Amino acid sequence: MRNAGLLSVVGVVALLAGCGTVSAGRSAAPVASVLAAARETSPQPTPPQRAVADAARLLASFVPPPDAARMTRSPVSLLATAPSEPLSANVVIRAGWWRVAGRPQAVLAWIKAHPPAGSSDAGDGGIESAPPPGAPLATPPYRSTQVSYVDFSLPSVPGVLMARAVIAAVAADGPDQTEIGVFGESLWLPARTAAELIPAAARLVAITPLPGQAPPAGTDHQVTITDPAQLARIAAVVNALPAQAPFGWMECGPFPGPGMQLTFRANAAGPALAVVTARQELCRVVSLVIGGKRMPMLDGAETLFQRVMAIGGFHWTDFPAPATAAPGPVATTH
Repeated sequence: MRNAGLLSVVGVVALLAGCGTVSAGRSAAPVASVLAAARETSPQPTPPQRAVADAARLLASFVPPPDAARMTRSPVSLLATAPSEPLSANVVIRAGWWRVAGRPQAVLAWIKAHPPAGSSDAGDGGIESAPPPGAPLATPPYRSTQVSYVDFSLPSVPGVLMARAVIAAVAADGPDQTEIGVFGESLWLPARTAAELIPAAARLVAITPLPGQAPPAGTDHQVTITDPAQLARIAAVVNALPAQAPFGWMECGPFPGPGMQLTFRANAAGPALAVVTARQELCRVVSLVIGGKRMPMLDGAETLFQRVMAIGGFHWTDFPAPATAAPGPVATTH
């Protein structure tokens, strides 16, 4: 599995394939025209435009077997869509198909031995056929693997692209012929707007330990920072966190772990300008409320914990020690 939020359940992918994804055969603008339009309207392509170009590059990185013939589409219906893809409307998919002599498992073994440059094998899987509709109850269940695939993952582009993958699927088409479906997948992260940044009017931040399954350790006390330099660095850490990938479903674990809450104010008696909350959970999300309005979720709870403690010059027992040496503290504890 590439991510806790990835969908790889057989039979469900086909239903999701038309929901906000872009792949060959759909109404996706050619990569060249998308990037040309981006150059005309802005100096830098937007995250969706970068994902379109990235998905095309990922597809082009696939190494087909010798003598494989490129096709415009596959006669095998199960190869029409990717067998595994992120459960998100922000995923861009580019697809290509090949035909080659040989049996599927031998072809898949060759593909595994020749991965796309810079990728790592993230696992494999298969799609099985189901019993024929209306089959008598006495008929033994008929199930056999129809499609086998391998998932190659590639590193994320921090804050811009994630869940980058090349998926190669194979299926038999006759006694000694194999069809190959290849899918380049890239999930883009929405850019954060100015309204999602810590307000410049903040003059202090109270950093509060939150209980998990058990109360916070007795040594974990609230820390209030008023030093302008430290405050600016902590705000910069929050502002630099990337947006959370918009997965339709995430598993964060059965119980909440210890957490950290940052409350930014203009003065000690003033209202909260921004509240940042993160917990030690599997999904590592960070919630952000500014001016009482909930903003899109952020990613990087562990980064937040480590850097805030290092900047503030403190360490809570319930959290890993900061990775870097902490500067001299300018903080008060309660």
